[in-house]
Amino acid sequence: MTDARDPLLALKRLARKDNRPPVLLRVSTRPSMFAFVAHERERIADVHLPRPSLIMVLEGSKELVTMGRQMHFPAGRAIALPAGWQGDVVNVPDERSGFYRALFLDFSETLVLAAHRAHPEWRVQTHVPNLEVPLDPLLVATIRYAADGITSEALPPILVEHRIMEVLLILGMRGLLPLRPQSGAQSTADAVRALVRWQPDRSWTADLLSAEFGMSNATLRRKLSREGASLRTLLAEERMAAASTMLMDERASIREAALAAGYLSPRRFIERFREIQGADPRSLSDTQLP
Repeated sequence: MTDARDPLLALKRLARKDNRPPVLLRVSTRPSMFAFVAHERERIADVHLPRPSLIMVLEGSKELVTMGRQMHFPAGRAIALPAGWQGDVVNVPDERSGFYRALFLDFSETLVLAAHRAHPEWRVQTHVPNLEVPLDPLLVATIRYAADGITSEALPPILVEHRIMEVLLILGMRGLLPLRPQSGAQSTADAVRALVRWQPDRSWTADLLSAEFGMSNATLRRKLSREGASLRTLLAEERMAAASTMLMDERASIREAALAAGYLSPRRFIERFREIQGADPRSLSDTQLP
């Protein structure tokens, strides 16, 4: 089989064996790339990514479960995830070959911010940013070039970063730059809204939010107060906005929307939705509570 017949062949050669590190989600100072190879369906629960990551699905498929949603990515797709992403991961082998293969690339958030500052027009403006892009020949060649640099012990770190930046430039041109959602926010309230909009099902507290922003709880509340914003109101409004989108655009059930908004009790969710949105969420959904 040639690269012309199989554009992913160059990357598959890097994923012959599973070489995921013992401590998978560690924070390193240097970009790293490793392979996931599985013969059986595997589920990895409660994944947290401390660094921006690019996952290349080469054989089989991957499922990401987050915010009450399940997203499916077949072979031939790259998935860009910002630092701080959380969720469950399911790796599914190909039915014909019996293998699941993927490459995992993680890199410095500083490089992502540098790409964003150089091209702020690339920032995704939608509430639900796209995560995937096809592994076409240009992206594959750039990733392969970066992989050669990462595995080379002779290449200076600054040149390795240059190769990673080329990957980021392609992702940016395609609206897939893996920025943290609060990057570029114009105010503290906007930054809070962006984080909650990104993961409305997370149990956000003032402590968690302030840690994301690198400030104290008191400083966060003081800044919000100066902007005339309430943390409780911001949390509720963004969660209900996300639930409303799911109900109207994705035809989700009340229970699914409640879980996505961080509510275990659908009835409590309905009460809070009425309070914030001024409407009954059941009027937006085709399903009713049992």
